[in-house]
Amino acid sequence: MPALMHHVSVFVRDMERSLELFSGILGMETVKRLGGVQGERISTLLGITDFSADLAFLRHPRQKILLELVRPTGPSPSPHPQGAMGGFGISLTVPDVDAVHADLKRAGWIPISEPLDMVDPSGAAMRLFCFRTEEGMMVELIQQAG
Repeated sequence: MPALMHHVSVFVRDMERSLELFSGILGMETVKRLGGVQGERISTLLGITDFSADLAFLRHPRQKILLELVRPTGPSPSPHPQGAMGGFGISLTVPDVDAVHADLKRAGWIPISEPLDMVDPSGAAMRLFCFRTEEGMMVELIQQAG
């Protein structure tokens, strides 16, 4: 049986600013927030001694996949360098990529480029751009044709 995606975890430096991005600008709903998550089980699971964090779970109302924001409050792995090509990122669809591009710029997130018109692997038209979060995560925002 193929694996189904349950959630995507993203380590963040500033929970409130990240919630402003994913909830305020990108329109995801905050499902649950947990503060002070810690203990031997989570430390063992992640392989990080004395791990502790604040968590927020978000999702789009029409999707089941969750986005988990993790703000470490104790020792944590260092984030990917800002300028490096990361091995992690997320792609999100939005209804109006140009409006989101403008919203991001007003809020201080600098897009890598202006929105570009391209085609997806099936040949369908799309409009998209990318930006990096303050932690270096690449976020691709896509508006699909139609």
